[in-house]
Amino acid sequence: MPTVQLYDDTALFKKVALGDETAFRTLFDRYWDTVYGVALALTKSASMADEMAQDVFVKLWLKRDKLAAVVNFEGYLFMVARNHIFNTFRKKIQLASFTDHLLDYAAGHVAAADTPDKRLLCRELETLVAKAVDQLSPQQRSVYCMSRQQGLSQEEIADALDISRHTVKSHMNKALHLIRNYLRQHATIETLLLFYFMALTAR
Repeated sequence: MPTVQLYDDTALFKKVALGDETAFRTLFDRYWDTVYGVALALTKSASMADEMAQDVFVKLWLKRDKLAAVVNFEGYLFMVARNHIFNTFRKKIQLASFTDHLLDYAAGHVAAADTPDKRLLCRELETLVAKAVDQLSPQQRSVYCMSRQQGLSQEEIADALDISRHTVKSHMNKALHLIRNYLRQHATIETLLLFYFMALTAR
């Protein structure tokens, strides 16, 4: 017969808050599917959802003293899981490589989206990028479009515009910097998250 009988969540949370590892294992088993489901809905990736869910339970254990005051645990779990995923993602969108990956995806996959949901998201990304490109100077816009949309090399762009390769590179770097900032400022974190994982699955 088990030495610990845990039937209601209030008692369970209080035991976890006091550092009871058996109670925490019960909480883990009882709510794993809920946390995993939230992570999967947000990331669209089974492996990443599994990793994120584990991270969430680590956070719960490290901050277990807060559990005794929780009334709606599923709501609390959703908040912890959502905040953890979004905070992790916010760090990613500060990286230039992240936005460059999105821009490459927009250039190469928008027309090939194979489901209504993907087509809708791709059109949204395409619209955001187009608005960002409209903010560029004429020279930056020309260089960006010739590179990302026409697939021309720096040498080909330099020849077409009668400028140096160094100038092409400078215009491109400035254009990407401005587009990155535009996306960060105008796209919601949820939208960028969906774009990101859609792009990952397309690799």
